[in-house]
Amino acid sequence: MENKTSYLGRAISTGAFLILGCSSSGLSGCSSEGGPKVDSELLGVYQIDRYQVTPTDEASQEDPDICDQLSDSDPQPAFLVLYSFLPNDDPEEARLGGLFCADVDQCREAAREAPEPVLGYSFTVGDDASGWLGWGIQGTPPSTDQCRVDVQAHTLTSPSAKTIDIQTRTLRTVFAPRPSDIDGNNITCRIADAIASLDDNLPCIGAFSLQATFEASL
Repeated sequence: MENKTSYLGRAISTGAFLILGCSSSGLSGCSSEGGPKVDSELLGVYQIDRYQVTPTDEASQEDPDICDQLSDSDPQPAFLVLYSFLPNDDPEEARLGGLFCADVDQCREAAREAPEPVLGYSFTVGDDASGWLGWGIQGTPPSTDQCRVDVQAHTLTSPSAKTIDIQTRTLRTVFAPRPSDIDGNNITCRIADAIASLDDNLPCIGAFSLQATFEASL
């Protein structure tokens, strides 16, 4: 069957740097200027202290323990900016976005434009005290009569003053499409259903993490 992805109820995030195994989605240009703001004290520019990824070679992809094999990335991104943005599909609900950038000025400019992240993070639920959660779609491997969707689960925490930690695990989901989403030999696999099917027992096929220190306000 042919798999088509539906972005209904788009409660998803994106990772950064496709070269390091992260995903992309969304459209840019939805500024939160003058609109609702996300309730967070974490907004600002952060210098990345450490960025780690799992192996990307083909042989390692078959290792069931791949997500425990993080190592320092070379090269690694320099800065991350956390900012408030309004998603294109729900401009009344501000979210916490994250984008990688080369220096403080570029980070501030990105925050002023406040796009929905194309290559970055979109945290949809949570708060500064308990942590923020976001999800992204890395890929939809070929399947037959089942939906197979690789979902990135992002967790943002602030373990101490002026520091942040973001952990990402890519989980492979397999679930049945809704009967209404089967049209002959075509099936529609909904991102919302992929996220709803997440649990701790799913196979992890890749991971990346970063630790960063506050550098400048927006």
